[in-house]
Amino acid sequence: MKIILTETLDKLGKVGQIVTVKDGFARNYLIPRKFAIIASPNNLKKIANIEAEARAKADRKNEEYRQMAKKIESFEAVFERRADADGHLFGSVSDVDIQHFLAENEVICNKNQINLEKAIKTLGGFEVQVIFTNEITALLKLKVVDIQEHENNETVENNEENDDNN
Repeated sequence: MKIILTETLDKLGKVGQIVTVKDGFARNYLIPRKFAIIASPNNLKKIANIEAEARAKADRKNEEYRQMAKKIESFEAVFERRADADGHLFGSVSDVDIQHFLAENEVICNKNQINLEKAIKTLGGFEVQVIFTNEITALLKLKVVDIQEHENNETVENNEENDDNN
């Protein structure tokens, strides 16, 4: 069956392209999900409109990605974890943890967009790349601190503030 793609699909083609696929794939998957329309003479006349709409949609999405990238670059994420004396974490900081941090800060992304080769298992500062498109990426600065040291520092700061107030 000949169809016109209304979305760019990695292994099939780009928006507005006419491709031939099996009937069942078109009827049961592509057309119901609005990834394609049947290549009828009437729809063939609409190819230019389909391509223009797809470009406008992609431009809006890219602008949204740019805004999120700017927001991510302004953050410094701090993750508190328990660690041993050598600075090795008992747990880890994973792409899911980073995704939750971003979601809490109103940046919605897929965990697959977070470029973390393996989970972070040591204390320290790190930079993690978030990839929205090939052209739009952001670097998230994050710091992993020992939860016990962090609690001790807060206790000392609170005691100093109480001493100053007295």
